[in-house]
Amino acid sequence: MSSQNHTDLDQHPIATTVEFGSSVPVIDIGGLRDGSADDAIEEIATACRDWGFFQVVNHGVPGELIDDVWHQIRQFFRLPRATKEAILRTRENPWGYYNNELTKNRRDKKEVFDYTTQGTDPIYRSENRWPESNDGFRATMLAYLAACTDLSLRLLEAFCMGLDLPADYLKKYFEPGHTGFIRLNHYPIEDPLAEAATEELPDADLGVHHHTDAGALTILLQDEVGGLQVHRNDCWHEIPPVEGGFVINTGDMMQVWSNDTYQAAMHRVLAMEKCDRYSIPFFFNPSAETQVRPLPTVVSDSRPRAYRTINWAEFRGQRTDGDYANYGTEVQISQYRL
Repeated sequence: MSSQNHTDLDQHPIATTVEFGSSVPVIDIGGLRDGSADDAIEEIATACRDWGFFQVVNHGVPGELIDDVWHQIRQFFRLPRATKEAILRTRENPWGYYNNELTKNRRDKKEVFDYTTQGTDPIYRSENRWPESNDGFRATMLAYLAACTDLSLRLLEAFCMGLDLPADYLKKYFEPGHTGFIRLNHYPIEDPLAEAATEELPDADLGVHHHTDAGALTILLQDEVGGLQVHRNDCWHEIPPVEGGFVINTGDMMQVWSNDTYQAAMHRVLAMEKCDRYSIPFFFNPSAETQVRPLPTVVSDSRPRAYRTINWAEFRGQRTDGDYANYGTEVQISQYRL
């Protein structure tokens, strides 16, 4: 990650796609399902150390389910604005629709729909809100969340083995009550709040401003449009869509657990100018009561512990406040450095 101030990152140049494509791997993870994944585990560990991003194929999520997800997300965002705003999120309940998302207190040019596991979530004490008269949407999205959870647990095992830990070492922090959630993103050409822009609500100049993800890892399904970029060596690098693949990136908690061995990479999404873009990240987050601290295999006399303990529920709640509205500086793991 660049040593320059984060406020300058969006002014850094964009590297060539060729340079990016030769650096960030596309990894076949079929072996994670049958125990023959030694090469994939090493590739994943290397990508987490060097980039914080990689892509996976042969991941086991059914193509038919992915096709249905794409159909449902496009149908949802075509609904009338009033219908979507009937399930508008609030500071108290982050689940539902939103069109005024902030990243580092700067408005993003997009609209979103967030949902999590069924029942009352343990951080916000709130339940999902779904559009009325569309049981197919709800069923598809819950099936997709379950598939992403299964894939995340397999990837989590690879992350652990890359740190010389037993494969199931971190599993206890996610089962049975992980706090992961899915976000449906729509990046339109036209700003959904253009008519409301004021000094307090300025124009949105990027799809998503630069940030790291708060949790353990993220599984991203992106369409063919592109626009996702990762920051490295003072340049922004395109992450081109791979047919049938997922983009995987490490999050803040994995950086803390790994004591900076794995990097939570800074990334952003460009604003759309020629056509709409859709993407679907699954943020795999630990259970609410988890206390995150560097793991034993990455702490030594020569590499002392870099972070104090982070209460996940507290950290996640503060990050959500920063996303919803300008309630102060968005919390970062740098604030927990020793």
